Amino acid sequence: MSKFCQNCGQQMDDNVDYCPNCGTYSKNIMPAASDNNINQYQNSNQYQNSSQYQSYGAGVPGTAWGLGDDKKLVNKVAYGILAILLGYFGIHKFYAGKTMWGVLYILFCWTGIPAILALVEGIIGLTTHDDGQGNILA
Repeated sequence: MSKFCQNCGQQMDDNVDYCPNCGTYSKNIMPAASDNNINQYQNSNQYQNSSQYQSYGAGVPGTAWGLGDDKKLVNKVAYGILAILLGYFGIHKFYAGKTMWGVLYILFCWTGIPAILALVEGIIGLTTHDDGQGNILA
């Protein structure tokens, strides 16, 4: 039986005294219950949605490098390939729903800077942990 930290919601083994994510002592640990109770607890936990405490494991999508807070769930492989092959024109930004950044990439494509940024974004996008269905936040 596993348990979850009440401070950050991280799943822990029974034989662990401290949460590996936030260091909370085990007296503040709640035992694992049904999946509904776990999801309800994790959705109401203020630290679960914080990027400071977010862990990238199975079932939690990673974040591809990008500017702005408006993240959209996109296919990891499609985003990475678009960024590497057509990122010079910002096609991957349009795919991720960031129209303004896509327009900026098109306007400055003659400088070569968007090509370098897109190559980096594509590599990071392809190496980012996905949510188990091949999606990342971009």
